[in-house]
Amino acid sequence: MRIGFIGAGSMVAAIVRGAVAAGRRGSDFLFTDAHGVHAPALAKEVGGEVARSNGSLAHRVDLLFLGVKPHVQYTVIERIAHIVRERPEMCVVSLAAGRTLDTILQDFGAAVPLIRVMPNVNAQIGQSMSGICAVNASEEQICAVEDLMNTVGRSVRIQEKDFPIFSALAGCSPAWVFQIIETLARAGVKHGLSKDAAVAVVTQALFGSASLVADAHSRGLVPAQLIDQVTSPGGTTIAGLLAAESHGLSNALVAAVDAAVKRDAELS
Repeated sequence: MRIGFIGAGSMVAAIVRGAVAAGRRGSDFLFTDAHGVHAPALAKEVGGEVARSNGSLAHRVDLLFLGVKPHVQYTVIERIAHIVRERPEMCVVSLAAGRTLDTILQDFGAAVPLIRVMPNVNAQIGQSMSGICAVNASEEQICAVEDLMNTVGRSVRIQEKDFPIFSALAGCSPAWVFQIIETLARAGVKHGLSKDAAVAVVTQALFGSASLVADAHSRGLVPAQLIDQVTSPGGTTIAGLLAAESHGLSNALVAAVDAAVKRDAELS
């Protein structure tokens, strides 16, 4: 299966590098980009090929990823729409946030096979959580995209109506977690640790905690049960947890999700 990418920015690079690291042949990938800089560099790195143009690429691939910014996606589609319409066996994959399946289909002017994918920033280290939804695509095409995205983390099929909340929980939350790590590290500095040591301690604690939640989830346990395991009566953990709650920890996190979902609606 040949896979083409229009656009060769950081997310596309992360996906391709992950796929090649997982054993995909670099020669299966074709690239273009607007300025002719990133595509040649990425193609050279993985052993792929640079197509002469977006149209040439669209003629030659089985999966066509649109890896361009949302505000330029329409312009890109406009110039290749006739080719895509003539190749119903090819599937288009959009990585653009905020552009719905219906909007993209209107751009193509036909019911082409289309998959919408939303990875997150952690794809660059192979730990993305990607949301996938599709229209007019075959199960084989959807599975092909899932397999590719799973080389840079995990993926889940969702309904498009759930993309705003998925975006908040998977796309926005890394920034919030970064802020939590930074804040806890500063507290460590307040109490005498070096910043470097504090960041290392907090990062490993959160990494281990997330891994434990994943393991517990596979066994049917929920995070609240893990909280009960680690909070001994009258201990330091419950004291800190109750203090954080009294200062709005849970409410702040829910407010962050609510604000992200609201903003998504305003931008759509």
